[in-house]
Amino acid sequence: MRTQIIDAIRARLQDRGLDAYLAYTPSNVFYVTGFPSFFLMEWWRMLGTVLAVVPADPAQPPALVVSDFEAGQAREDSGFADVRSFRGWAELRDAADLAGPAAPGSRPALYDTAEQDAVLRSVLADRGLLAGRIGTDLRHVLHDTVRRVAAYAAGLTWADMTDDLYELRSVKFDFEIERLRRATELSEAGMRHAVADLRPGLTASDMRLRYRQGVLDAAVADARYAGCTDEWVLPAIGRGAGGGAGLSDGDLIKFDCGTTVDGYRGDGGRTFAYRTVRPAARRLYDVLLGAHEKACAAVRPGTPAREVFRAAERHIRAGGYPSFTRGHYGHSVGIDTFHEEPPYLSAEEDRPLRPGMVLAVETPAYASDTGAIMIEDLVVVTEDGHEVLHRLPHELTVVG
Repeated sequence: MRTQIIDAIRARLQDRGLDAYLAYTPSNVFYVTGFPSFFLMEWWRMLGTVLAVVPADPAQPPALVVSDFEAGQAREDSGFADVRSFRGWAELRDAADLAGPAAPGSRPALYDTAEQDAVLRSVLADRGLLAGRIGTDLRHVLHDTVRRVAAYAAGLTWADMTDDLYELRSVKFDFEIERLRRATELSEAGMRHAVADLRPGLTASDMRLRYRQGVLDAAVADARYAGCTDEWVLPAIGRGAGGGAGLSDGDLIKFDCGTTVDGYRGDGGRTFAYRTVRPAARRLYDVLLGAHEKACAAVRPGTPAREVFRAAERHIRAGGYPSFTRGHYGHSVGIDTFHEEPPYLSAEEDRPLRPGMVLAVETPAYASDTGAIMIEDLVVVTEDGHEVLHRLPHELTVVG
């Protein structure tokens, strides 16, 4: 069981005077339980069908509500003693049992909301929470869920904990950093493979496939990456933000990419030049690289996030691009399917950086004349500074 995470959530509940937390989004159900429900995480229509309840009272155990098809795996992954299930459309039984007497009743076409409601009601009732103050990911909760809960727990009140959970998740435990480290290694394997043995005419789509192949080859070859579930990449070739007619001399090859390992989704990027470097691209790249170095140097405990932003922006504007603008120069990462999570390294973010934060520090530019540029690292805030997880060189490397 994820004791450290559950303890942190309970402390936040007690600070806010709440009785329990109901994990609702796919990311937060996984964060609380360690169980990556396939149905919930892959299909948006299953939102609200897998739920985790964490009471503020440490004497009350957490609980997980899930379909009977996934209940066994959920119990094993979460370590929760209280896993309650409702019937889904698919059953999971031994073939020998199927030859026995027919089970009473029939299965729903997908799932029965009344049965789901009865299961969640029982979890809340057993913990005296039917009239409690429940924190949840209210910003993302379906209206239908709120309506259904109100029908059997009229005295229950909701409180939004969306920002609370993002704040808790922004400081990583050691096991989370290790997963992001492996995700970074895989992503770099994908980039190295993508830029090997290049030829004229390759497109951004070709680079996407090459990157994917590099990730898959590395994952298959090493058991450390057995938990890799997916990869993503936004490639660009030539004088555009996302495409180009095909690779030719002097073109920039940009990668913004990551992989997911054991539920944790990395982010990073590099830019390469094919055979030669055009002067305008070299000038812009060198300024962005200097800004990236300034930004990373500012990453240390106690530094307000906005100072990382200011370090990058000051360098770019002083370097000959006074009208350059960008909303942020980085962000947290973790378990959302969209890899950018708060806090952002923006001009308005005054929260101080804390040890355990993992930030994607980036200084990109999307220019139609020079081509797209991305310089991005995952950076861990340590007790006395920072550690960069990416290992590929930052310099504009000529390939081909």
